[in-house]
Amino acid sequence: MVGPAYKDVAAKYAGQKGIEDKLAQKVIKGSKGAWGDIPMPPNANVNEAEAQTLVKWILSQK
Repeated sequence: MVGPAYKDVAAKYAGQKGIEDKLAQKVIKGSKGAWGDIPMPPNANVNEAEAQTLVKWILSQK
């Protein structure tokens, strides 16, 4: 399965306060429901700093 395009993620969360921290936790812990029924698995090998970097880059894709 393929998730949403980065630009769609950036558009959905644009301007939301504190969203970088929330999304970084979703990258690390995984999540379900934000983009449908298929879960995003956790990424236990990604640390907080790496998750923040990933999220900032994704949110910059407009």
